[in-house]
Amino acid sequence: MKRLILAVVSIGVIGGAALYLNRPKTAPVPPAEPMAEAVPTRTPEDSQSAKAATIQQMVPQVSAAAAESVQLLVSSVLNEAKADNSTNSTAPTAFRQAIDILVSPQTSFQQRQAAWKQLRDAGELDQALATLKQGATNNPASVEYPTALGEAYIYKLQTVRDFHEVSILALQADQSFNTALGLDPANWEAQFFKAAALSRWPPEMNKGPEVIQQLSNLIDQQEAMPPQPQFAQTYVLLGDQYKKTSQLDYAVQTWRLGLAKFPADSTLQARIARP
Repeated sequence: MKRLILAVVSIGVIGGAALYLNRPKTAPVPPAEPMAEAVPTRTPEDSQSAKAATIQQMVPQVSAAAAESVQLLVSSVLNEAKADNSTNSTAPTAFRQAIDILVSPQTSFQQRQAAWKQLRDAGELDQALATLKQGATNNPASVEYPTALGEAYIYKLQTVRDFHEVSILALQADQSFNTALGLDPANWEAQFFKAAALSRWPPEMNKGPEVIQQLSNLIDQQEAMPPQPQFAQTYVLLGDQYKKTSQLDYAVQTWRLGLAKFPADSTLQARIARP
């Protein structure tokens, strides 16, 4: 385990981008106005397809380099474990290593998302859910466990087609993020994923103003923190929320603010190119 922690700590987060001048303190929040959108009649097949597409967009993209770094890390540990198997019957598994990455305060956002990809590809989301539930119970003071558990519910949504089950998982995710934020109100990851999940609720639930306010507050918080690559996703999501509510001018302005701070972010570049 020490070898893993040292290896993980050594994989730094490459953050940073050019700061820009004259940015308003918060992303624009327009005066209150009706947020509900007309919902066209859909067949069950259409709803399921749309659901799968929007849920996929909710999850931040993981670079190939980040995914590869975690795979190499886990492979290295497993190879050493196999070599020592004759003298150590309790050597950690790839699954255990991935869970350790998810709940370690020393790992980066990119490493944790790559670990999620590994678990999903291995078909181990259900096992991860059970393990994180138990871990959250055993570690009630740890903000990492409820944050990871909330993300587990979101990733599980990608494998579910039943609307009732999707609704239950969405509520469980929101509750887990609330638990994490009760322990650490400034936790970036819990705030971002909570807002991302709320942004996908049905329009009739009128979560739009809440999502916009949460993301605007999160951008303010980011301004006081060292830049991290994942911070670009906040601008992406806030702009998307403005666009969803037919406020394209605010959407474009938000994406441009994000691109000024993260000029290399391909998602923001794409949003500006085709708003």
